[in-house]
Amino acid sequence: MFKAYVRTLVLMASAFAPVAAIAGGPQLICFGNEPSWSLQFSERGRAQLMLPERKPLDYRGRETRLDALKERAWRGQPASGKGGELVAFLRESACSDGMSDTQHPVMVRVSLPDARLLAGCCRIPASPSASAPAPLALQGPTWQLAAPGTQGADLAGTKTPPVTARFEGGQVSGFSGCNRYMGTFTLDRDSVVIGPLAGTMMACPEPQMAIEKAFLGALTGTLRYAISGDGLTLTPVSGVPLVFQAEPAPTLLGVTWSVTGFNNGRHAVVGPLLGTTLRMTFDQGQVHGSSGCNTYRAAYTSEGNRLAIGPVVSTRKACSAEGVMQQEREFLAALESVKVWTISGGMLDVHRADGERVLNAIKAPR
Repeated sequence: MFKAYVRTLVLMASAFAPVAAIAGGPQLICFGNEPSWSLQFSERGRAQLMLPERKPLDYRGRETRLDALKERAWRGQPASGKGGELVAFLRESACSDGMSDTQHPVMVRVSLPDARLLAGCCRIPASPSASAPAPLALQGPTWQLAAPGTQGADLAGTKTPPVTARFEGGQVSGFSGCNRYMGTFTLDRDSVVIGPLAGTMMACPEPQMAIEKAFLGALTGTLRYAISGDGLTLTPVSGVPLVFQAEPAPTLLGVTWSVTGFNNGRHAVVGPLLGTTLRMTFDQGQVHGSSGCNTYRAAYTSEGNRLAIGPVVSTRKACSAEGVMQQEREFLAALESVKVWTISGGMLDVHRADGERVLNAIKAPR
């Protein structure tokens, strides 16, 4: 057992490649807060603007570039109906979204037809073509650590989600025992070369921090990989191998989710108040659960990793404990803003269209 109490993770130095031309497939997703908005360039000459409480607006246009300054402007008119010109000014420069430690590669300013000016960042969706192709057996699944191989750090008995790794489009990410991490990888014949890893910086009690420190240390660098059935073994140049097993395909159905954090509507993800429980259970077409004071129910639709919930209805009991009713309003509002979901290591991660996190949840104990 490691006795050192680790409070920080190694942060990856930000670097970004020049932005590709806006063509074929989702090439650029721009977003911002106050208000929450997104502008997605999905194919050549097309963009879609999403604003709160409005239907998505499609634009057709073209871009002009000033490559010497790494700047460009995209100008478009509504694809149908009447309306003014939308102009997006894009600059290749490190951009902070103000919500996380992530540095995005593009800054954006968007001038709307009604004279409003929006400011935000853009991210480039991962593309399998962006790096050397990995075998399908390595890419895609979420791999769950089955044998730690971390100098005796014991995973048994912990109640946290399992340690995981997911390789896709040149990016590796997962849960490391306390925090979530991400980084890059490349392939060299039968080896995978994993670059510096970035992560969130939450502190957890032992043994979680010891497990995390050992796992991240073992995962960085050159590791020989071997896949057999649903198992993956990563063997470092020196040290004990990491043994993983592919997780089953994720599903929302038939699981009661205990919410560990939700977006309070002020661009912050906060945990439930002490003594309250926030839960969600997805049945066929219906989601229901506890919102801290009352119970709620709502219709939902899901296709692939897309999710839409609402409108939400709830019982009308009033609770007197401080902050409980406000928490309930914020949580139910967050539910109606969901757009995409993923499950990794048993943790449900839900986001809005602009990439801002809506909530995290883990499977509730039976």
